[in-house]
Amino acid sequence: MKRRIIIASFKSGGKARQIYKLSDLILIADDDELVLDTVGFLLENSGFRVLTAVNKDKMMKGMKKMPALVLLDVEFGDDSGFEIALDLRKVSNIPIIMLTGKISEPERVVGLELGADDYITKPFGTAELIARIKAVLRRSKMTSMPSLSEKNNIAIFNDWKCDLASRNLVSPEGQAVKLTSGEFTLLEALIKSEGRTMSREYLLEATGREDNFDRSIDIQVMRLRKKLVSDSETSDIIKSIRSVGYIFTPRVKWL
Repeated sequence: MKRRIIIASFKSGGKARQIYKLSDLILIADDDELVLDTVGFLLENSGFRVLTAVNKDKMMKGMKKMPALVLLDVEFGDDSGFEIALDLRKVSNIPIIMLTGKISEPERVVGLELGADDYITKPFGTAELIARIKAVLRRSKMTSMPSLSEKNNIAIFNDWKCDLASRNLVSPEGQAVKLTSGEFTLLEALIKSEGRTMSREYLLEATGREDNFDRSIDIQVMRLRKKLVSDSETSDIIKSIRSVGYIFTPRVKWL
């Protein structure tokens, strides 16, 4: 039997207080109707628009409405949330937060490697849920957020071209490289700190992650490294510094 989610609410003067006013559409995919009702009510009271899906078919129909984020249960009926996350990643960069009971670190690693942006462990409270959703949405929205400056937005390194204004990455062969919002935010933090060793704690903060799971940065770096590969590349663009963190090795030219 699945663990029920316990939602903590905030009250002021005997009335429920709405925490945030947002208009993003959130798709909740869980086969437990109590979870759908409870979390859906919470999100709507916090200003979100909500879609719910009790099975995979309804979830895929909901995806046609272009939600801003998916809350996906790890044990989604007869389907694996991990497999669904992998399928979604093949066709979309939509942010995914996994809903789960207490699972082992290796399982969390698997989920992050498959493309999940974050985890929320049941039971959880209102403040944690909203904070994690806001953090993931903030990183996602940066993919379409123009820079305040029209100059020096394009970084060139090892013949790669990274446009921070349009949030696009082009390989030395001229191919567009598809990055998730989290991967691009990490790349931007690395580029802007070229030649300096950055700790995992720094990168967690720089990428706006709300968790304290240090290995989540290691997994993001691993995923990013796999995409920063070209026919002409021979060196490690992101170098590991043992027991410390990472360093972005190429020299960056700004246009």
